[in-house]
Amino acid sequence: ETLESLTPEFDEQLRKRFQQLVDQFEALIDGQRSIPNARNEELAVVAEGEKLVVENDKLSRKLTLAVDRLVAAAKGDIAEAGSEAATVRRYGTGVVLGSALLSLLSSVLIVWLYVDRNLLARLTGLSHSMLAIAAGDLRVPLPQTRGDEIGRMAKALRVFRDTAIEVEEKNLRTVAEARQRLIDAIESISEGFAFYDNEDRLLVCNSRYRDILYPGMDDTVVSGTHFEAIIRAAAERGLIEDAIGREQEWLAERLEAHRNPTGTLLQQRGPDRWIQISERRISGGGTVAVYSDITELKRREQDLSEKSVALEALSAKLAKYLAPQVYNSIFSGKQDVRIESRRKKLTICFSDIAAFTETTDKMESEELTQLLNQYLTEMSKIALSFGATIDKYVGDAILMFFGDPETRGIREDAIACVSMALAMQERMGELGETWRSVGIEMPLRCRIGIHTDYCTVGNFGSEDRMDYTIIGGAVNLAARLEEEAAPGSVLISYETFAQVKDLIHCEETGRVQIRGIAYPVATYRVVDFKANLTKSCNAIRTELPHLRLEAEPELMSTGEREVAITALRETLDRLRR
Repeated sequence: ETLESLTPEFDEQLRKRFQQLVDQFEALIDGQRSIPNARNEELAVVAEGEKLVVENDKLSRKLTLAVDRLVAAAKGDIAEAGSEAATVRRYGTGVVLGSALLSLLSSVLIVWLYVDRNLLARLTGLSHSMLAIAAGDLRVPLPQTRGDEIGRMAKALRVFRDTAIEVEEKNLRTVAEARQRLIDAIESISEGFAFYDNEDRLLVCNSRYRDILYPGMDDTVVSGTHFEAIIRAAAERGLIEDAIGREQEWLAERLEAHRNPTGTLLQQRGPDRWIQISERRISGGGTVAVYSDITELKRREQDLSEKSVALEALSAKLAKYLAPQVYNSIFSGKQDVRIESRRKKLTICFSDIAAFTETTDKMESEELTQLLNQYLTEMSKIALSFGATIDKYVGDAILMFFGDPETRGIREDAIACVSMALAMQERMGELGETWRSVGIEMPLRCRIGIHTDYCTVGNFGSEDRMDYTIIGGAVNLAARLEEEAAPGSVLISYETFAQVKDLIHCEETGRVQIRGIAYPVATYRVVDFKANLTKSCNAIRTELPHLRLEAEPELMSTGEREVAITALRETLDRLRR
């Protein structure tokens, strides 16, 4: 069970081979031909021998009783002879005494020659032999067999002893064969294998263990050697790169890891040689360890690491030319690098610097480059923070859109786009103060146009060179709105206004005829978030049982004001009637 519990910790190839060995070993400990079954048979024979000993003891007692009765009978004969001698004593003391002495001498000879030297000696020897066999001494000499009961008992005991010897020799051969098969199997493993007992002494290992860990230490790596002695000798001979210059500290660390294994241990055995150590404590005491030479794997890992670093550096450089959303979708596998496009409703944003040519004519090229890069950097940071996909830079203009490759919904994308535009205008005001302080008389001001509509988005170009961009009439309309916007303002279409009107206050600027568009376009100027405006304005609120009035004049456009005045006048006229 311990060996089977270790099986899942090995790799696939080692697990199969190790499982075969465990199955072979299991056959030796379970079944009709197993060692425990043979031992049970041996114990059964021993029990039968003990039974014969008991029966022999009973026979010995019976024989003793028979001898006692024989002696008692002899004594009775002697007494009778004495009585007869007394009766005939008058016939001759000499004859009587002679007869008595002759009878006594005959009885003593019978007891001594037959009972003591024959029966008792043979039974005692047979009993001693049975007890010795029961104690496990199968080589004890047995009494010689004769044709009587004691001889048959000795013959049965001899058969029992010979059977026990045969079973013992068979068991020893089976155990030796099983041990040899296990050693051969361990030897065939491509990894190093070692087993240490609960006293941390080496019990068994294969030659691979010596070759990859302790070359030239065959005199040290032998059964019975303590683990500490082996690793100390290896450290002293300089076989372990990690231990050079810090042998005692390394020995303490290695012994702690060996006695309390928590997983695999990586050990450097040379400047370019690595060993992976997998150790495990078993329930019965001791440690099982597998050692794998992973030098080639480490070399490949190092090569892969170097290539990964180079690839990351290259990817970081390529990322400068792609929008983060596009870059992430490509490298995460969400989007393939192939020519394809799709129709999608997006919110498109164009931003441009107003009167950029006039401002830049007064500046040197170096200052212009620095100023433009600062402007584009600041605007790009804001765009990325709101989740915009930056399509391209065209001089001082920026084309951005929301809704692809990632979208939060049409309404949320539109709100994020207009919020971004407001943040850009606020940041431009802050940059204007900075630019004035460095000598720029006319700080840059940007115009922003936003439109929400369907357009085509995807990869356009050739198989060798492509660009991720958007095309369609919606893109042109957003660009025209940017041209119509006043410097420092954000101009949006009605489609965008319909998505953001609940959160952002906008003023209608009327319909304008935009170049390239066949119909007049309703436009709105973005003012600010309604929440911000509510804090700074005085709302008019009146509530009566039959009257409720709520107005925010500062947030009302000119058209709304005129409609409100008309409605209030009609209300006054009706109240005066």
